[in-house]
Amino acid sequence: MRVAWIDCSAGASGDMLLGAFLAAGADRALVNAAVASVDASLSVTVEQTSRHQIAATKASVRVNGELHPENFPDSPPAGHGHGHGHGHEAGGPTRSWAEVRGLIEAAGLDVAVRDRALNTFARLARAEAAAHGVAVEDVHFHEVGALDAIADIVGVAAASVSLELDRIVVSTIALGGGRQVRGQHGGIPVPGPAVLALVAEAEAPVVGGTAPYEMTTPTGAALLATLADEFGLMPPMRIQQTGVGAGGRDPVEVPNVLRVVIGESTEVPTTELVYETNVDDLDPRIWPQVLSRLLEAGAADAWLTPILMKKGRPAHTLSVLTSSANAEIVRSVILTETSAIGLREFGILKHAADREFASVEVSGQLIHVKIARYGGQVVNVQPEYDDVAAAATVLNKPVKSVLAQAIAAGHELWG
Repeated sequence: MRVAWIDCSAGASGDMLLGAFLAAGADRALVNAAVASVDASLSVTVEQTSRHQIAATKASVRVNGELHPENFPDSPPAGHGHGHGHGHEAGGPTRSWAEVRGLIEAAGLDVAVRDRALNTFARLARAEAAAHGVAVEDVHFHEVGALDAIADIVGVAAASVSLELDRIVVSTIALGGGRQVRGQHGGIPVPGPAVLALVAEAEAPVVGGTAPYEMTTPTGAALLATLADEFGLMPPMRIQQTGVGAGGRDPVEVPNVLRVVIGESTEVPTTELVYETNVDDLDPRIWPQVLSRLLEAGAADAWLTPILMKKGRPAHTLSVLTSSANAEIVRSVILTETSAIGLREFGILKHAADREFASVEVSGQLIHVKIARYGGQVVNVQPEYDDVAAAATVLNKPVKSVLAQAIAAGHELWG
């Protein structure tokens, strides 16, 4: 499994993330093609720099070939006066969230890049709506800030997809603090309301940080929330690539860099628990409800095995696979919903293929499918049976025929 760890101990912004991903080996041509497909005036350039004598890559947004104002050394940090007002103030043209969404949807981006970019902008829109007390669809992005955010967000989405990462872990995020900063609405406290809304929605661990200014911008927070599969320390891995992205300033308090560390996971397979009990005196009509309740309680799987007990009595062995986090509630369900008065418990190692969910169409009917990957290769495409059965009814076709078509469509797309 290819895993990445994003170190945000000095905060995060769009350009820092973009510089780090490009330094770690992301395809810059693909990034520029993605950015230009949304707005032809946009491009991204990189240069080598340093922060506190740490070598870093600075990614800069250009509009019609000219350096974006926010990339000049004496400009305010990203998010200060350029980014995310809801548009009720004077001071230049704006683009609504709906307009930005339309640009991205019409750009012909790779599906994974498009979805990641839309997810990020949607998070920004929700956070700005909450911060300013307006409806999400009434959120507007200032014209210059919208161009900068488009380049950063679409660029980071394309860069992260090009690296073919299976899992992304994000560190505790430094937000910054100190005096209020000047924004489109006047003084804005640090951390800003939008940043707080973004990290709260993502349930991300945060810290004030060591510098008296905004260390994480709204765009940076939105991107981290979208990218993170989980938050925490660097996971066990064999490191293959690293990338260091520089922010626009070089403050004295901390090296203004964000790091991306990429490698092959060395984590041991997941340890899970199995509970078993033999039951010979339960009305068999109750078993379907028991299995349903166990799955609702968080069990990964639950099943029955017919057995013969003492005196030739027909019975069942109930087996339940669960994580330790759900063990207590699973035990409770077994002992309250069945006639069992005792359980056997043992630990197992679980090896699982990476999985994702998508959909295919069969004669115009949408069918959800589960895609399993092992070693980066698709090893199984399994349609949801209920969707297959519903489509077969609508199409007046045998279930086996629709099932075969759905599997074939899935393998054609991902196989």
